[in-house]
Amino acid sequence: MKIRLIAALLSLLPLSASAAGIAHHFNGRWGALEVYDARSTLSFRVNLPRLAERMSPCSTFYLPSAVIGLRTGALKLDSELSWNPERYPAPNYWPASWQRTHNLQSAARASVPWYLSDLMNRVGAPKLKTELSALKYGNADISGGLDQFWRSSSLQVSGLEQVEFLRALRDGKLGLGANQVRTLLETLRLEEAEDYTLYGKTGSCQRGEDDYYGLFVGLVEQAGKPRAYFALNVDGTSVADVASVRRKIVMDVLVDLGFW
Repeated sequence: MKIRLIAALLSLLPLSASAAGIAHHFNGRWGALEVYDARSTLSFRVNLPRLAERMSPCSTFYLPSAVIGLRTGALKLDSELSWNPERYPAPNYWPASWQRTHNLQSAARASVPWYLSDLMNRVGAPKLKTELSALKYGNADISGGLDQFWRSSSLQVSGLEQVEFLRALRDGKLGLGANQVRTLLETLRLEEAEDYTLYGKTGSCQRGEDDYYGLFVGLVEQAGKPRAYFALNVDGTSVADVASVRRKIVMDVLVDLGFW
């Protein structure tokens, strides 16, 4: 896959700030990024057309799936799901860490594929469609099947919508209690520095041979209060390729903007 230079660097919509100063962190890769400043309500955007483009959420779907599980009663924060090798046989490439019982935190951190499949089947298609629409999470299309609709399949969500979802979750607007929201965020805690805390979830999707994109969505809190929200997507040639850059791009931008 030919990696293209970023052509769309500026986003000139109201309440949006110039991205010219941060686009260089992509180092010539094709991708997009929104960083939303929770204090000023300004958004720093790289490649707005790509940010508005819907694509599969892949493993970043862990957070909305947990919200749906809690809202429908299919998931409890302290519950575990047991791996059923007959229902979800392990391909040769599955690590041993996937082939065991998991709770939400361990499954999310390891991006265990069968966990989401099992949880979505517990919710069921009718409720799932209703919940995705209520959460305004992308196109709410589950026609790809309950085992995989979020993995290079029917469910599509834009980077802009990812940020809106994260803001609604953190602001307590999705029908969950404050303790539930805090527990969900803690499952995705990645890093701390002074009074800053980083929460996030990565993902990677395949579109074709040697054609992948990586995702990184999350938020930064400062002294326990929201400081910034972000959603990144970036193209690459393999899972390892996108994994090597997605978090670095975001962290370098957060530092540049004074959010880390």
